[in-house]
Amino acid sequence: MPNLKTLLAGRLAGSAMELRSFRFLWAGQAVSAVGDQLFNVAVSLRVIESGGDAGDVGLVIGARMLATVLFALLGGVWADRVPRRRAMVLADAFRMVAITVVVLGAFDTATLSLAVMTFLVGSGEAFFRPAYGGLVPSIVPEDRLLSANVWRGSMESAAAVVGPALGGVLVATVGTRVAFAVNAATFAVSLLCVLAVTEPPMNRPTTRSSIIQEVSEGLSAVRRVRWTSAILAMTAVQTMLVVAPHMVLLPIITQEEFSGPSTYGFVIAMFSLSGFIGTIVVGRIRLKHPGTSAMIFNALFALVPLVLLSPFSLWWVVAGYMIAGFAMMPFNTLLHTALQRQFAPSILGRVSSVDWLCSLALLPLGLAFIGPLAEAVGRTTVLVVAAVVQLGAALLALTVPGVRDFHQEEQSVPENAKV
Repeated sequence: MPNLKTLLAGRLAGSAMELRSFRFLWAGQAVSAVGDQLFNVAVSLRVIESGGDAGDVGLVIGARMLATVLFALLGGVWADRVPRRRAMVLADAFRMVAITVVVLGAFDTATLSLAVMTFLVGSGEAFFRPAYGGLVPSIVPEDRLLSANVWRGSMESAAAVVGPALGGVLVATVGTRVAFAVNAATFAVSLLCVLAVTEPPMNRPTTRSSIIQEVSEGLSAVRRVRWTSAILAMTAVQTMLVVAPHMVLLPIITQEEFSGPSTYGFVIAMFSLSGFIGTIVVGRIRLKHPGTSAMIFNALFALVPLVLLSPFSLWWVVAGYMIAGFAMMPFNTLLHTALQRQFAPSILGRVSSVDWLCSLALLPLGLAFIGPLAEAVGRTTVLVVAAVVQLGAALLALTVPGVRDFHQEEQSVPENAKV
């Protein structure tokens, strides 16, 4: 009878999890992702405990987002200049110290201090993520990149279910400072796991251009690969006009139509759970045209504004969100894999930072104007526009050369891309 080790080896055959360095990287990120999710809950509740209102919560959460937008491109340059493992270790250490300072009481936990802390955490994240995006293809062979991104996506979806629940339990039982301490500890775990990763050497130029020129090189590389620029532009528009309305209106609608915060949390948890399932499914099927499949997955997020238009019952809303969650995580997984295959290692940090920036940059603008816009023209109009934008943008993207296969032909690939 085979033992557990033999069974696991059989299940992981051909998977990125067979690779020692990826196992350590994934384990560290799994712990850190749970910490990130519980941190979001803990910091919001701490603001409220300190007498803050919804505006103060928005200020503290927005400070983290602002930092990531400000420093994302710089983080991409840094990730291409230095060994990515080193960049990730320094970013983890920086975030761990930023949170530990608050835990130890060096600053109070008033709104301004919490905003400074979240800004620093976001700054570290802006340097960590591009380095992570560039490191994975250097430790995982190309034929296992999809497997690596499936493991990443399923881990992030699981963390989105577990983390908020754990954060709520910690705050309720031992307080927000302990919850912050737990998050700081998760950065320490991530740091140690990254140190265990063996990063192969990469040829880097002996002379460097200016930071501005290197940022420009990253933006130009993305722009010249037509399918990439089209998809990232689509993502930016959808984030502002579809994701932002969902984030603003879902808690309001669940409060009015159902039982409030608990229902809101349940809907989000089901969205994340179905994303976990969807990521695993996409890793088990062979897609002839990954770009076409990804656009179909992307278009299904239009169900979110559609079910919010007519929230007949809780299960109607949950069903819509579960289908959307099942589709969107595979979209992200296929996109990340395609980017890692399309671009050369020397510029992948900057490409990852542009990808991430496009997913974030317009979100604060959307969050700021969706509420007043819904008051002015009505929720129905906002949600109809959101559904049309989500579906229309996905269909329009399919007309761009290269999107169908998430690949650009050799004769038109810029020097910083590869085939």
